[in-house]
Formats: sequence, C-alpha cells, structure tokens
Amino acid sequence: MGNDKRQSFMPKMTVGIWMVLLLVVSMLASLYIGIRSIGIDEILNSIVRYDSTNVDQLVVQSLRMPRMLSAFIVGISFAVSGALMQGVTNNPMASPSVLGITSGASFGLAVGMIVFPDLSLNGSILFAFSGAALATLFILLLAKQVGGRATPVYLALAGTAISTVFVAITHMLVVFFQVAQELSFWTAGGISGVRMEQIFLVLPWTIVGLILAMYVSKGVTLLSFGEEVAIGLGSKLQKTRLLSGLAVLILSGSAVALAGPIGFVGLVVPHITRKLIGIDYRFVIPFSALLGSVLVMIADILARVINPPFETPLGAITAIVGVPFFIYLANRKGGK
Repeated sequence: MGNDKRQSFMPKMTVGIWMVLLLVVSMLASLYIGIRSIGIDEILNSIVRYDSTNVDQLVVQSLRMPRMLSAFIVGISFAVSGALMQGVTNNPMASPSVLGITSGASFGLAVGMIVFPDLSLNGSILFAFSGAALATLFILLLAKQVGGRATPVYLALAGTAISTVFVAITHMLVVFFQVAQELSFWTAGGISGVRMEQIFLVLPWTIVGLILAMYVSKGVTLLSFGEEVAIGLGSKLQKTRLLSGLAVLILSGSAVALAGPIGFVGLVVPHITRKLIGIDYRFVIPFSALLGSVLVMIADILARVINPPFETPLGAITAIVGVPFFIYLANRKGGK
C-alpha cells in the first residue's frame, strides 16, 4: 500500500519539478526582456550586490523586479480563485472573470476612487472586495431563481451579463466623475506601473488567501464529486463553501486592486492542472498557483515584445488564450 502511494506521488513530484523550473526560467526572462538591454550578470548583481548608482541595476530593482513579482502574485491569486470556484460549484466554466467577480471588483475600485480621491492601496483592496462580493451575491441570486438547477453554461451566461452591467456602470461613473486617467491602468489590466511598496501591501492578503485555500482543499475535493458524496464522507459543506468564498474574494479582490481585471487565468489554469496531476485539491491548489504565475509572467513578456516600444494590455493577451478555451468548454459541455 505504501508502495502504491509512492508510485502515485512520483508523477506529481515530476510535474512539480518541471513547473518550478519553468517558473524560474520565466522569472529570469521577465527580468531580462525589456526595452533596455540588460545582461544576465547585471541582473544577478542587482539581486546579490545591488548598486543604486548603476543604471541597469536600478532599472531591474525599481521596474522589472516589482513587475515580475506582481505577475507572480496575480497569477497565483487568479488561478487559485478559479480552482476553488470550479471545485466548490462543480462547474468547469467557473472563474472570477467568467462569473463577473473581477468586473465587480473593478466597479468597487472605481467607486472607491471617486469617493476617496487619495485612496490607499489597502483601501482599494477593501473596495475591490466589496465589489467582488456584490457580484457574487448577484450570481447566487440568479442561481436561486432557477431552483439550484443552474447549468455551467447558464452560470457562465449569467456571469457574462453581470460582468457587462458592471463594466457599463463603471465606464459611466468614470466618464461622469472624470477619473478615466486614474482608472485606466486597472481597467486595461496591466502591471507595468507596479512598485515594490504595492507588492508588500498586497502580499499579506495573498498569503492569507492561500492559507485559507489550502485549509479547505480537502473539503473542496469532496465537493467536486457532488454534494451527496461530500455529505456521505462527512464534509461540512457550509463551512467549506464559506471559507472558499472568502478565499476567492481575498485573492481576486487583491489581484484586481493590484493589476486590474485580467481575465481567463482562473478558467484555463485549473483545467490544465487537473489534467496533469488529478482532482485532489491538496495538489490542485499549489500546482495551479505555480502554473498561474508562469502563465501571467509569459503573457506579460508577450505584452512587452508584441508592439515595442508600446505595450499591449495584459488582459488582451490572456483573453487570446482564454476566449477559445471558453468556447471549447461550452461546446464540449453542451450546456449540461
């Protein structure tokens, strides 16, 4: 029996090693690629022997390092949020962007900027949480209207409608109160202007969200088999759903406050992860975190090189991957 466990664990360990290697390569590429050509030696020196008088090292430390770390954090947050939502709802099309949660967070952020022009990042996160919670409430109300028989496609369409409404209201508020310039960074979805101070403010929220996600991972695994099975195996459904929802709000809200509504990461990454390592969420969550950070980092690199010296919005890059995947899932499930 112990031998069987060891044999089942070995493929996961192999996948984990490859993911970590891919993450390290992506991190180095994120620090290396940019408008200014900086050698690998200067990048390494900026990490181990930082010299503030060296322009290349200053660029790495003040611009590229925060950008790389923000891609790492945002990728983790959206990917883990999507994995939790898909597991808890047993809905393969669930994700923060598809169900309108990121648009709700953007709406909350816009309201916060209008009411408090000098809003801090922690304040932005709290307003983003509120908007995300409001979007979640609307989704739950729509699901209740059909007596709990909401299919994956129904929820996806409802989420799209809610997202459209939130986007429209956000744009209306932005134009009316003339805060377009302040909000344009977030609505485009990008991390080019992130600074290290913002990273330090968002990181504790990300850690709390990840701890919650890992805490409920066993319960989410049981829920992914269906409510009857989960109840039969002694799972506390309400507690699992409540803590999972809280983790999703913390992770997606803080990620939107940092980088904007970057879509489809939470939809695509959990599917790839489950294909690689199975449906045990004790592994799905950390592996999704790794893969999500790699995906956002690669997307950010592409955003820099597609049309230099201008940058393509990061949300557009992830949508290029996510939209075809969303259509594929909708066709495969046939609305069931």
